[in-house]
This record gives sequence, C-alpha cells and structure tokens, in this order.
Amino acid sequence: MRLRLYLVHENWEVEPILLSFDKLVLGGWTGRRRENVLAHIEELKSLGIPPPERVPSFFHVGTNLLTTNNSIDVLNENSNGEVEYVIFLEGGEPRYLTVGSDHTDRSLERNSFLLSKQIYPKVIPPIVWSYDEVVEHWDDLILRMYVDGILAQESKVEDLLSPVDLVREAGIGRRNAVLFSGSISWLNGMVFGVRYRMEVEDPIIGRKISYTYRTVNVT
Repeated sequence: MRLRLYLVHENWEVEPILLSFDKLVLGGWTGRRRENVLAHIEELKSLGIPPPERVPSFFHVGTNLLTTNNSIDVLNENSNGEVEYVIFLEGGEPRYLTVGSDHTDRSLERNSFLLSKQIYPKVIPPIVWSYDEVVEHWDDLILRMYVDGILAQESKVEDLLSPVDLVREAGIGRRNAVLFSGSISWLNGMVFGVRYRMEVEDPIIGRKISYTYRTVNVT
C-alpha cells in the first residue's frame, strides 16, 4: 500500500512524500496508567461491549482502510471515532507522526473486536511530522477530539504508551507499518456525532495538525 502525504518540517517547509507500508495495526487499551485503562474498559462495558482478553491489544486490519478522505460512509448511528496518535514505521522504527481516528462500529464490537475494527475506514490527515523532531519532548504533545464542535477528548500523549513501547508490545518486527496508538479517555463519557475533528498539538515547537471528517449514513 502506498500513500501520498505532506511532510511539514519544524521550519514550516513542506515536502511531498510517498510512503509504502504493508501492515496497518490498531492498538487498544494502551494507557500507561492502569486506572485509565480500567476507566476506558468501563466506558465500553456500559455500552454492552465486553472487556478485552489481553491488555494492551492489537488488531491487524486491511491496509486499504487507511484514508485521508474527509467523508466516510456509515451504516448506522452506532459508530464513532476516537483520537489517537499514528506512527509510520520504516523497518520497524518510528519515522513519521500524525493524528488519526479509529472509526469503529460499537454494535458489532459487542460480538467481535476485530470485525468492528475492519468495517470502517481509519482516517488520518494528509500531513505528517518527522518523529525525530518531537521525540525529545514527546510527552508534551496533546491529543484532542471534537465531536460536532464540542470537545470530547483531550490529553497529553503521556497517558499512552510511548511509540517505542507500543512497537515492542505490538510485535511488528522490522516492517514498514502504520500503527495507531489506541485512544485516550473521554472527558464526559463516549459520544456519537457526525463531524469529528482530531488534533495533535506540539506546544514546544508551536504547531498543530488538525483535520475534520464527516460521517454519511447510507441507510
């Protein structure tokens, strides 16, 4: 799978790049703090979704699901996105960073985590940063998700496993892969909507990647 993106350097220079990868892996329950992981499990249990068999968990899905489209089709109102950091790996090493949304069917998730992950696209912006430019201040990065204009998720990435730990736990090996981090907690419980705006902010360099996509109910 190949994807054309734009690498924005810390000096704001923009460089078109073509990235190749053969794995798309989604992390789940990847919090560094046990209490945050348990809180997310309880959020899902309130929706009738069973706890995971393994913490953290990783789901291998089709590479064709990764998209930069700003609109995706959904089958019902029981799906939503969650903000995550996304790492592009080259030879198993973190090379580029962006933000993403692992859009998931929550009804299907009650029966099969893997199938619920496979049914909808995984949205990212067409913009990435160099991992080397942020690694020294990684824990200062901030993730946010707005649902229909209302802030629904916000946290520093220090709440999640670091890229190095995430790659090790995922067991990807020395592959060219795209790895979604797993999500942060919801501020006031999980919400559903039509417009999802995801952000990753770097307050040290003073920049932000922000991207909005919409869901279209086709039924």
